[in-house]
Amino acid sequence: MAELTTDSVVHGAGSGTLRIGAESDRIVCEVHDGGQLNDPLVGRRPPHPTQPGGRGLLLVHTDLVRVHTGPDGVTIRCYLPG
Repeated sequence: MAELTTDSVVHGAGSGTLRIGAESDRIVCEVHDGGQLNDPLVGRRPPHPTQPGGRGLLLVHTDLVRVHTGPDGVTIRCYLPG
C-alpha cells in the first residue's frame, strides 16, 4: 500500500487518509485524498514507456481495486485475500 499512500501525498494535495479493515474474507485498504482523476482507465493500462512516472496505480492492482472520484477527491479501495 506504499504506492497508494505515496500517490496520495504526491498527487492528492499533499495529504490523505489511510484506512485498513476487513470485509468478509478480504483485507481492505482505502486511501482518500483531495486529488482528482480524469482518466477512467488510470491504473488499468500502462503509460507510454518514455513517460516518467504514472505507474503507481498500475502496481497497486490486485483482484479488486475500486476507484471513486468526485468533487471531494479520490478514494481508492484495494481488496486483498485475507
